[in-house]
Amino acid sequence: MTEFFSQKQIDEIRECFNFYATGGVLKTSSQLRCALRSLGYSPTAAKTQEYYKKQNKKPIEFANFLDICKDEQNSPDPLTEIIKALSGLDRNKTRAMPSRELAAILSQVGERMSPEEIKYLLSKVEVNGMVPHQALIEYISR
Repeated sequence: MTEFFSQKQIDEIRECFNFYATGGVLKTSSQLRCALRSLGYSPTAAKTQEYYKKQNKKPIEFANFLDICKDEQNSPDPLTEIIKALSGLDRNKTRAMPSRELAAILSQVGERMSPEEIKYLLSKVEVNGMVPHQALIEYISR
């Protein structure tokens, strides 16, 4: 694994793993997700469940966790993916979308957001019924 991570990175990953591991293993997908997010990765709930399925739903030891970190490091940047998606949705090249359209997407696609979460997000980025892409990107990247 040293071809992917420096010794310092491995030590940081091990420290994080040990913080979240119970009895030297990560026993749940939520533990795995928390550990990965604390290292700066952005796995979805579905992605962490997929990692567990690959492990036959057995607890994850450090060596397996290191492999998962390597996979996450090689994953595309989520913010870049969001920017690409917004560009694809921008049919009129206005760099904004109706808030109703964004709300529909967030409530129906991928990891669905609750109506309360959507309402809160829109309260932060909506301008006259529209969501400027730049405002959304800035809010997400905080």
